[in-house]
Amino acid sequence: MAEALSIKIHELDILLDEFSSLRPNAVVYTKRVPSSNILFMENKDVLKATKSKELAEAKDKLAGVQDL
Repeated sequence: MAEALSIKIHELDILLDEFSSLRPNAVVYTKRVPSSNILFMENKDVLKATKSKELAEAKDKLAGVQDL
């Protein structure tokens, strides 16, 4: 479980770095359903905030797992 969380944290770190390097008015497309080929236009700022929250939660979970 700790390894899976570490991988998720690493992927989210890379994703947030990529968001930071985008132009201010850049358009971001994401999949809402992983198995779908349909992409939806997303608000970059909202998506970045969501992923930052996921990153913080994953770090908290990893800290809890490592304390055991």
